[in-house]
Amino acid sequence: MPRLYMCMNEETFCISAKSAFPADEISEVAFKVFGIRTLYPYQRLVIANIMDAAKDEPEVSAESDDDTASLNKQIVLLPTGAGKSLCFQVPALLLPGATLVIYPLLALMSDQERRMNAVGIKCAILRGGQSAEEREGAFAKIESGAKIVIANPEILAVPEICMRLKKCALSHIAIDEAHCVSEWGDTFRPAYLELGKIIDELNAPVVTAFTATASPEVLSRISDILFGGAAHIVRG
Repeated sequence: MPRLYMCMNEETFCISAKSAFPADEISEVAFKVFGIRTLYPYQRLVIANIMDAAKDEPEVSAESDDDTASLNKQIVLLPTGAGKSLCFQVPALLLPGATLVIYPLLALMSDQERRMNAVGIKCAILRGGQSAEEREGAFAKIESGAKIVIANPEILAVPEICMRLKKCALSHIAIDEAHCVSEWGDTFRPAYLELGKIIDELNAPVVTAFTATASPEVLSRISDILFGGAAHIVRG
């Protein structure tokens, strides 16, 4: 099998050509659903990591300073506007179960719901302040095949919500704006500090944290809180 080597800052990633460029379903979903004709190499890399980890097929290997880092526990640092959302939206349409996407702000959640509806992706929102009917409607969508579940940390900290989501057999958990774990968790958003426990409880096969900027200290804090200090890091 030919190998593709990509350099991204400190790390060199060795990806099988088969995994990185399937030239089929990933490209087709990106174009048919999102109108994206070409994905960037780093988007391909992150998507390939997610897909391989979800399928428990370790075709993607990496030379890393941390031998304990696994592709199913990944932190992705990409600049603002680099297309982070596609890195979890494309796999969401290819994986068997739903993808849970955790956002810090209600405005972001509503914006993403609008974007998903615009391209015909079935999604469900879980947030505080919902009526019993709205909450049941959201779970009905999940149970009937919604591919993306949009939520914030506070609603996931509610034990009943967490237990019901666990029964939905999530395929992937994505934490967007993951720097909030470090920057807000110790102050006015303590629910962020509970995300590691919530992730363990939900038991999804793959968890990916996304952020645009993170100092070494913030990156270490994200890794500690979400992944117990062992995370595979991709820098774009």
